[in-house]
Amino acid sequence: MNIVGDYEYSSKDMLGHGAFAVVYKGRHRKEKHMPVAIKCITKKGLIKTQNLLGKEIKILKELTELHHENVVALLDCKESQDCVNLVMEQLLLPMCSQMCT
Repeated sequence: MNIVGDYEYSSKDMLGHGAFAVVYKGRHRKEKHMPVAIKCITKKGLIKTQNLLGKEIKILKELTELHHENVVALLDCKESQDCVNLVMEQLLLPMCSQMCT
């Protein structure tokens, strides 16, 4: 298991991926019933866009403070040697499938 603050994930539980990030299904380490999505953004591709990532994280934190039902909350943000890890609420399957159709 990989640990990101109070959360954990297995690299076997990938939800999706893109050019600079992989998203994993994770959970709270103490409250195991709390599912989360952990987005691991590789620093390798961020050299030119590091400033933009900082701004994006700031915006996500501000949106989370709204506590709006249509906004996925940013629960935590941790930086490791290789990645920036964003821990977010995990969308429930019915909601996700409605958005994707």
